[in-house]
Amino acid sequence: MPSLQTRVRELRKARGQSLSALAARIGLSRQALTAVEGGRATPSTAVALRLAQALGCTVEELFQLPADLGSSDERPGTRLVLGRVGLSWAPHRLSPTSPQAADAMVGQDGRIEPLVDPAGLRDKVLIAGCAPVLGTLSARAGRAGRSSSWLYAPSGQALRWLAEGRVHVAGMHLAQRDRPERHEELLRALLPAEDIVLVSLLSWRQGLALAPGNPLGLHAISDIDEGHRVAQRQAGSGAQGVLEAALQGRSSSGPSVRSHLEAAQALRLGAADAAVLIEPVAEACGLPFSPLSEERFDLALRREHLEHPGIVALLSELSSLGFRREVAGMGAYDLTEAGRRRAVA
Repeated sequence: MPSLQTRVRELRKARGQSLSALAARIGLSRQALTAVEGGRATPSTAVALRLAQALGCTVEELFQLPADLGSSDERPGTRLVLGRVGLSWAPHRLSPTSPQAADAMVGQDGRIEPLVDPAGLRDKVLIAGCAPVLGTLSARAGRAGRSSSWLYAPSGQALRWLAEGRVHVAGMHLAQRDRPERHEELLRALLPAEDIVLVSLLSWRQGLALAPGNPLGLHAISDIDEGHRVAQRQAGSGAQGVLEAALQGRSSSGPSVRSHLEAAQALRLGAADAAVLIEPVAEACGLPFSPLSEERFDLALRREHLEHPGIVALLSELSSLGFRREVAGMGAYDLTEAGRRRAVA
């Protein structure tokens, strides 16, 4: 990792000076200036002052010590998404197969090494949840110049990350559409001393999805018995909660899946006979679907983050015509209440 973050090359090129010309002007060899530009050599005070004078700037504009991004227990080489929540950096591991661009990596000594300018990460928003719409919302805010990253997580995990200060926004669908107070109760229990705001995103139906063509002739959750393979989601996820409530104490087993899309793929590939999915995913994958519940998906965040420029951009997108039209083309999502705020006392 470079010992200095330097803007020498950037400013030299902006002023139209060649490497050789600038090196001669400040009394360094071309090789020595190359090392300074790359952050591999620390210039003396005299050289730093001559460089600043030659480029018409201050020493502080040329050189900075690298940001201390902390350390990680992940193995060296692990790719990370990184953001600053409050006063602390919050790293999140990317899977090796994720196409998402990383912000940092874990070095050989366990230190977090940036892959981009850390200054650009200070206003980045980290939003966790399982709704595919969150990826769309994050990308649209990015087009407005506000950086954000969607971190896929079941509702329970997203809420834990919010409580731990690892994300700015947690998405949750643990309440029926007609019982919004359920989310408030959960947040009061999890964060009793925090000033939390809930923002409505959407509503959807969640239900029993079956393999294409329904080869086993299943029609309702009551048809499921121990001989059927039912996709299993992580404990604390909304889908697993709906499944367990619908089974009314009966047990089920089947392949473990991490998302609605993985559950749909298990059905299409014949690895599962049934799964609880949100209707938009079942619809997109052409799967037979029988609704079990109608849920609301809310965004939870600390009131202090409402003024965060990235949060402002995200919430502005909720009421934009472009966002609503795009989501309308994504399936059975209901955005009637999108953007409505309510406080959690």
